[in-house]
Amino acid sequence: QRWREAAKQNMGDVEVRREDQLRINEFGRLNAKIHEQREDRAVLKKLLEELEDASTELALNEDDGVKLMLGGESFIDVDEDYATDYVDAEQEKVQKELADLEATIEAIGTRQAELKKILYDRFGNDINLEEKR
Repeated sequence: QRWREAAKQNMGDVEVRREDQLRINEFGRLNAKIHEQREDRAVLKKLLEELEDASTELALNEDDGVKLMLGGESFIDVDEDYATDYVDAEQEKVQKELADLEATIEAIGTRQAELKKILYDRFGNDINLEEKR
């Protein structure tokens, strides 16, 4: 009995309506998605860094005539122009993917901020939507 009364006092008199639950669920889904997107962003940033390193190596390497590229599980002998063009094209592709991902992360963050405002206005301290660090 006591814990029920304590729970009622802690929760206040705010009833969770269907639209509230839908917003809470949407916030949870967005939270999971933003974590996935941030992990993908880290992978793309690492790949971009590796491509930039490869581009630098190609530019600094004297023309010794031997350029090897990893193609799957084997190395392929290619000329410097091909290797440079390939690395540049891959960099552009990854930069575009990264920009798209950043836009998605920003859009999710904006929607989460909207939902937080609505839910905190409705529930006050009875709801916690903050990340644990």
